[in-house]
Amino acid sequence: MERINRGDYIALVGSLLGKGEAVVLTGHRRAGKSCLLELLAAELSHKGNVIYIDMENPENADLTTFRELSERIKEAVVEGRRNYVLIDEVQEVVEFEKALRYWVKQDGVDVVVTGSNAAMLSSDIANSFAGRYHRVHVSSLDYQEFLLFYGLEDTDNAFSEYLRWGGLPFLYRIPLEDARTRTEYLGSIYDTIFVKDIVRRRNVRNVSLLDNLARFVADNSGKVFSANSIAKYLKGSSLAVSANTVGEYMDALCDTYMIDRVKRYDIKGKSVFEQQDKYYFEDLGLRNYLCRDKQAMGIEKVLEGAVYLKLKRSGYDVYVGQLNGKGIDFVARRGEDVLYVQVALQVTGEDTYEREFGNLKLIRDNYPKYVVTMDPNVVLIHDSGIVACSARQFLLDHNI
Repeated sequence: MERINRGDYIALVGSLLGKGEAVVLTGHRRAGKSCLLELLAAELSHKGNVIYIDMENPENADLTTFRELSERIKEAVVEGRRNYVLIDEVQEVVEFEKALRYWVKQDGVDVVVTGSNAAMLSSDIANSFAGRYHRVHVSSLDYQEFLLFYGLEDTDNAFSEYLRWGGLPFLYRIPLEDARTRTEYLGSIYDTIFVKDIVRRRNVRNVSLLDNLARFVADNSGKVFSANSIAKYLKGSSLAVSANTVGEYMDALCDTYMIDRVKRYDIKGKSVFEQQDKYYFEDLGLRNYLCRDKQAMGIEKVLEGAVYLKLKRSGYDVYVGQLNGKGIDFVARRGEDVLYVQVALQVTGEDTYEREFGNLKLIRDNYPKYVVTMDPNVVLIHDSGIVACSARQFLLDHNI
């Protein structure tokens, strides 16, 4: 099967090899981690001995413990050559971190693994490697990659298709006009995440509640809420549940990388609030799948989600801004770089214009400030150094 190279990820992983650290590729299921690992294996095969282990292959069903995994690696290592150990979905092995901790210390051995569960990978690897690993988060296709995979030019129609279907890489093999098959594929991915990565691994008892929470977040993505507010909402819908249970189930959803929790940031006090977060889906198509019965998919919510994904893919830590009671959609920080972003479908109305531009004007620093919109007249706006740009322009900007 043809693989389309996502060159920036391959280059990044390649730059991290040979440094005595494990490389961990994380991300939700079917975001493209396995394909990246296969592409990496092909490239590294010209440089040394590749030991590739796919834990979802039935042939590897006997590798259930770290001892068995370590023995398999030992049998395949070639003395005198550079050895590259590549393991797909490593969390399928009980206490996998013990095997990796040993092999990453061996001379001439590089370790690259993928995983689809944040709780297992973040806690186990962080504790076991004590800094001797580097995490590379693999996202769904961004808009530029979407155009590449589908062979499309940047047009309003192409952008609409991206906002509708998102960026699961395999979807490009299904024609855009075949909405039924594409929807069924998105449903199968959601069911896999839901059953395999949450219900089974977390021993979830109230499956209906978990599903309702996922759909609630999809319908309310980009809104600020807490476990308490969700519990109150559910109580009003005759689904009595404690805030603690809601919090545990929300953690379970986020641990799959399907949903991101975004903290609020006090711009003036330069501190992070511990309550009232926002949530965004890591793939627009999965979010839209859960809202498919709504009359409209909520284009403004989807647009805001697309901007969030652009910032995250660009390497920023992303927060929801707060300044003197006014909201800033995103505060993005990357090292010493900071930028502020407001997202709106249109900015032609006086109230909307004042909210989007006025809130940014309150920020008294010289970091870049953007208003991102689908308003066709946005290019005519110049106000206080704030960059007003179309959503397509923003998502394709290599300098952000």
